[in-house]
This record gives sequence, structure tokens and C-alpha cells, in this order.
Amino acid sequence: PAGDGIKSRLIVTGTTSSIANNTSENLDLVGYKGYVLYKIQTNRAAWVRVYTDNASRTSDITRAENTDPAFDSGVIAEVITSSADTITLIPSVIGFNDEATPTTNIPITVTNKSGATASVTVTLTILQIEA
Repeated sequence: PAGDGIKSRLIVTGTTSSIANNTSENLDLVGYKGYVLYKIQTNRAAWVRVYTDNASRTSDITRAENTDPAFDSGVIAEVITSSADTITLIPSVIGFNDEATPTTNIPITVTNKSGATASVTVTLTILQIEA
């Protein structure tokens, strides 16, 4: 259609409440139904998991850190940072919302690994591939 063309990257950000060390919180970032994930950035040490849908996020809640997710588990990407850091995913990862009716929601879970109670800010760099 007219007007479609090369898209620009989008930066989406979410921040947890103040959570204890080794405590997790779910966040829903607003992005695209389908996207390429380039980078995951944290403002402090954290374990960040990106999912296709809320059910996958819920099913993954008991998986231990440093344990690979099961095949077809709905985990798009995950990173563990030891401080404020930006992780560039090479190769980039294709992500999408897999709810029954796809939305622009990007479900993530964030675990504070900073050693103290704090809020954790997560920033995703994404590129739209689906309207």
C-alpha cells in the first residue's frame, strides 16, 4: 500500500516497581505484533525474558536461571546482565505476539539481580515487520 516503506527502529521501555534482589516482575511493553529484536538494555543487573504471549510467560515462571527454555516454550529471547548493560543480539531475533488475537503487547519478565532492592528499567530496540 501507498505510504509503506522502510521503517525506523523503535525504542520501548518499561520499569518494574522497587523489587527485592532475586525477585521477578512481569511487564507488558507496547511494540508491534511482529518485530525484529536488536537489543535488550538494563539499567542494573537483571535477568530479562521476552515472550510470545502471556500463557508462555506464566508457564515459564518456575524455570531456573541458566536453564535453557524448552523448545516451543514461547521464549523469544533472554539475557542476564551483571550491571547496567546493553546486549546486542547477533543475529537479531524475530519476535511476535502469539495471542489468539495478536496485539502490540510484548510480555517480559524481569528479575532484579543487582544485590539490593531496586526498580529495573528494561529497554528493547525493535523494528516493525508486521502491521
